[in-house]
Amino acid sequence: MKLLLIAEKYPPIVGGGETHLHQLAVGLSALGHEVTVVTEAVGEANGAAGYRDGTDGVRVVEVHGLADACQNLALKDGLETVSRILRTERYELVHVFNYVPAITISLIRDLVRSPLVVSLFETHVPGVRVFDLFQDYELERSLQRSLAASIDADLIVCGSQAYVDWARDGGFRAPTEMIEFGTDLGRFAAAGAMRTAERERYGWTEDFVVLVPARPVPRKRIEDAIVGIARLGERRGNARLVLTAPTGRTTEGYARVLRELADKLGVTDRVSWVEGLSWEDMPGLYAAADAVVLPSSHEGWGIALSEAMAAGRPVITTDIEGHDEVVRDGETGHLYPPGDVSALARQIELVMTTDQSAIVAEALAEAVRRFDRATVASRHSDLYAAVVRRTREGNM
Repeated sequence: MKLLLIAEKYPPIVGGGETHLHQLAVGLSALGHEVTVVTEAVGEANGAAGYRDGTDGVRVVEVHGLADACQNLALKDGLETVSRILRTERYELVHVFNYVPAITISLIRDLVRSPLVVSLFETHVPGVRVFDLFQDYELERSLQRSLAASIDADLIVCGSQAYVDWARDGGFRAPTEMIEFGTDLGRFAAAGAMRTAERERYGWTEDFVVLVPARPVPRKRIEDAIVGIARLGERRGNARLVLTAPTGRTTEGYARVLRELADKLGVTDRVSWVEGLSWEDMPGLYAAADAVVLPSSHEGWGIALSEAMAAGRPVITTDIEGHDEVVRDGETGHLYPPGDVSALARQIELVMTTDQSAIVAEALAEAVRRFDRATVASRHSDLYAAVVRRTREGNM
């Protein structure tokens, strides 16, 4: 099947949705589909060639205008470039990812001559943000509902039940399927073999390393992890918090606040920042870690959790929508109330002082069962075939 995937961001840009999209595209290619991804041009920056040269079986077409559309709602260039592709190449199915690319497609909907699938991965924070463009919730809600009324999608595919619920709440009435985010679990399963080398590389050989694999943006509540490390105090003085700052994905003002907080609490020497990361670097970081913490206040899924589970690392995360679909408390990881830093500190200490092997083993089995990219790609492939078949039958 000849497939067209449209998204603003694609690796080497780091993020859960971007990781899923890349792994989905590769997985679909491995199944024999002809996959083209249309995404914003990044040139040779940040190791882009490794993701965009076709060696993984995916054809990537870089265009200009999608980033301006998504970041400023400047639609002119994005409309021109995407419409040109839709007019000059024929695809058996088009799959567009996230709100503003979908808004762009809705304005030229009659140019999409094949079945249209839409996926919405933005994390909805009620009363605050839908897709975080205007910082005006009512405006974004209006755009969301207008899109739902105009896009005329043949299918909505969501990466979690939380995303399904948010799509329904936003007015989308097309048939909806939930397929959990997937990734190349094999890359993370190799964590044990590289552990010693990675810990020596970073100078963490004597530390209990708590990794927060989250880009620094306020809803990730990384400050809670810093306070949690401080709460452990001298009795667990070998606990080291590792924070990540992916290139181009960091809210600099928020990162500055985090650094100032660590200094104020006297734990600067126990907080390490790893900067300039790509997805390729993450297996090594998981290998170096002893535990993984994701302290978000809102999240639609949390692909870092499934990666940590595949890497054999105990996970500690907030008991919120999305996360509770990945982690079963006390069985595949540990949940705590969002914002409760005392509870977070207790969970970190629990992981430091008790045998986690049974939980880690069950988490690994769960990851293999649910989150492998081959499984996720196969489910998408089956859905695509059903949509195409249904459309053809309707046109007969």
